[in-house]
Amino acid sequence: MYILGLNCYAHSASCTLIKDGQIRFSAEEERYNREKYSWKFPQKAIERCLAFEGITIKEINQFTFYWDPRLEILGNGMHFLRYFPQSLQLFKASSSSGGMKFFPRLRAMTNIGKMIQTTFHLDNVPQMTFVEHHLAHAASAFFVSSFDNAAILTMDGRGESTTTLLAVGRQSQIKKLKEIPVPHSLGHLYAAITDYLGFKPFFDEWKVMGMSAYGTDRYVALFEDVIHLQAKGGYRLNLKYFKFHTHGQDAWVSDYFIKKFGPIRYRHREDYDQRHFDIAYALQRIVEKAGVHVANHLYEITKLPALCMTGGVVLNCLMNKKIIEQTPFREFFFQPIATDAGTSLGSALYLYHQILGQERRETFDSIYLGEEYSNQAIERLLCHRGIHYHHSENIARDTAQSIAQGKIVGWFQGRMEAGPRALGNRSIVADPTDPTMKDRLNARVKRREYFRPFAPSVLEERVFEYFDMPKGQLSPYMILVGDVKEEKKSVIPAVTHADGTARVQTVSQTANPRYWQLIHEFEKIKGVPVVLNTSFNENEPIVCTPEDALNCFLRTDFDIFAIGDYIILKNENGNRKAANVAAKASL
Repeated sequence: MYILGLNCYAHSASCTLIKDGQIRFSAEEERYNREKYSWKFPQKAIERCLAFEGITIKEINQFTFYWDPRLEILGNGMHFLRYFPQSLQLFKASSSSGGMKFFPRLRAMTNIGKMIQTTFHLDNVPQMTFVEHHLAHAASAFFVSSFDNAAILTMDGRGESTTTLLAVGRQSQIKKLKEIPVPHSLGHLYAAITDYLGFKPFFDEWKVMGMSAYGTDRYVALFEDVIHLQAKGGYRLNLKYFKFHTHGQDAWVSDYFIKKFGPIRYRHREDYDQRHFDIAYALQRIVEKAGVHVANHLYEITKLPALCMTGGVVLNCLMNKKIIEQTPFREFFFQPIATDAGTSLGSALYLYHQILGQERRETFDSIYLGEEYSNQAIERLLCHRGIHYHHSENIARDTAQSIAQGKIVGWFQGRMEAGPRALGNRSIVADPTDPTMKDRLNARVKRREYFRPFAPSVLEERVFEYFDMPKGQLSPYMILVGDVKEEKKSVIPAVTHADGTARVQTVSQTANPRYWQLIHEFEKIKGVPVVLNTSFNENEPIVCTPEDALNCFLRTDFDIFAIGDYIILKNENGNRKAANVAAKASL
């Protein structure tokens, strides 16, 4: 049985194909249309998904969707009445999708089956199973975890009318235990401050998390009034600080917030000062405290040793660290596709297990769920573009030598990663022992804020020599933070953040043998089983195809491109101006 799960019309549009409960393919539309966080119907992702599996749309047995628009209509109606007449502003507000306002979005969601029929020229409208948003999140984590029974915590901006879900999973069933309603949302709290600090809400929260390492506790006590923790794992935002619940994205914080914390920082108009860093610090601390508060209550009502977590807020790896350290849970699974992109997977799994009653058979052991390209396809592209290249008999060894020489390397191998992190197949890699490397990467390649850290990829078997991981957890998906051991901070300065932490990726030889070998070869040269890893992109979605990667390499200022078994040197392919002309000419 093939089930195709879909997510679109809000943000992070994606599709996932499962066959008899096994994940076959998962990818975001942004990787194909090159629009960051694309909300659009994932036509290209679906087409590539079907081509990868070698089937047609007519062979799909069931379709699922990550949202139930009927529930949102009910929930929004109640919300509108509760905050009337101020809530009239919501009808004019911008959409989080960046493209669709409320009523057009609901119509599009309701008619998603018709969209599939029209796009793929089907005779009939396919039957669509609408899955509640937070249940889709919960299913994406629990049903692929290794746990027979587990507590489940989903934390997001919002679903139809829920922002946080506490649930329990037992075998092939998920049961709700507690819901926290809109507008009381940790995700919207973080989005509001993200906007206040001059970034893009729902998308730039990790910038604020990076900023927090440079802050002081100046505003921590004041932030205790911004969100109130309640009995039995509840929390409520103090709405006098906010306007998003009545004005949407057009006005996130209130005049009262501005009076307390100072003027809004407008994007691209002013620099950062210590006040901005201190507010980011206070926000991060209160979100960590709230996350631990909710998780501790979930343990009290389940008494289960295992916890599954997902939802956009779970990308806050500092919060995850505190939850591991400060709750009684002993085992953890954090779904790495924690954004809404993961709900296409979750909705498909929910139908297969919860509704159809099928037994679980899939354990999430690989994030590499997208496309891959053969050496032949890569070589055809390079020849067509007139690119000078070298064939390598040992790409891991040859690339490691370049990294050890201080070169910045684009690394394009195997199947593309699903989710928001580059985890060794669409990565830029560099020497973590070079204290100048962070600034070089930010200035030459990534062109991003100086305070954003870079992550270490470390051999799984060597991780505890370099990092103190919470409760000894591994972190194969870069969704946990570890403390860099004191004696190693000077060894790997390029991946040690200002607060002494690092967002760690543990690399196993089984899960990604080629990337593991690259790090192992680097260790042979430098004596350090760690490389710096950042996503292969430049203010765009992570590269998907060999052409995406080649174009990024040619227009940016890094040195080596290792793709398949081929090495391309920047100095053999003209200067940046000529390279950019060649790249544009091929488009």
